[in-house]
Amino acid sequence: MNMHRLVDAVKVPRFLLLQKLLRHIPCRPLDVGRLCFLRLEGAPEVPARLLRGNGQVRAATKDDVDALARLQDKRAMFLERFAAGDTCIIAEVNGQVVGYEWFCDQSVHHEAEWGLPIEIPAGFVYAYDAYIDPAYRNTGLWLRFKAFLSDWMRARGKRGVLTFVDYGNWASLRTHVRFGFSPSSTVLALKVLGITVFKTMEAIVMPLWVSLVAIRLYPAIHHVLPRLALHWR
Repeated sequence: MNMHRLVDAVKVPRFLLLQKLLRHIPCRPLDVGRLCFLRLEGAPEVPARLLRGNGQVRAATKDDVDALARLQDKRAMFLERFAAGDTCIIAEVNGQVVGYEWFCDQSVHHEAEWGLPIEIPAGFVYAYDAYIDPAYRNTGLWLRFKAFLSDWMRARGKRGVLTFVDYGNWASLRTHVRFGFSPSSTVLALKVLGITVFKTMEAIVMPLWVSLVAIRLYPAIHHVLPRLALHWR
């Protein structure tokens, strides 16, 4: 390992190092995860001036499953979601599907990777499994998804959005916080030989949450932040 890799490894939180180590074990008999839930009060607000690019967003139907499966090979899962009544919206550029996001407005959604039953507050919609082709990221499609969701929510009298970000996905966390999402809870997941147990922790208060984002984006400011932030590691 060269010096640059060593420095990068030191910066990685211990939880992520443990997670990487466990996922290199054949058959993965033991796994851990941390799901950072966030919520947005009210429908998303996206000014029209921010809707740049030539992408178009619309509601998907089962007829779009082939295009969705070409984007990500999850045909069976997509069909199950449609059958369960979940809503999918897709982004198209020149007639090609380049992204999607799923929404659930039922009382409970069973998360696919860990099997966590996610309780959705009354009047809220749960946003999950968003994907945009790498070639079309940072082109405004994420904001178009949120603008579409805003209209969809208002038409149905919805009052908020619930979502989660995997611990370590700092780019997504930063984007959601900037957009107005606040932390609601963090769920630790431990899977042993196919059996998963969960532990829910209280949300981190907003000022500390933002500080933690800053720590990961700008490590040099560690010395000006409270020692309390270290528990996030």
